[in-house]
Amino acid sequence: MQLSQDVNQQQASREQQVTDQLLAQTASNLKTLAARQLTSGQLDTVTQIKTYMEQSRAAENEGDLQRAHNLALKANLLSADLVGH
Repeated sequence: MQLSQDVNQQQASREQQVTDQLLAQTASNLKTLAARQLTSGQLDTVTQIKTYMEQSRAAENEGDLQRAHNLALKANLLSADLVGH
């Protein structure tokens, strides 16, 4: 049973680390976007990205690492798409 708990703790730690990396990259993308002239649609997307980031942090604080990861991933994908345009 101890081995299973150790593996689960390692998985949780890794997932939290990946989530933090996604949020950091998203924040970096938002800084890049701040220097650009964005359309109203793009600004709406930036607002959605920020909402996903806030929700991800809240889920992480509540211990829901899977939800935190999913929200961070959504935010990251949206921000990467905007930076690419």
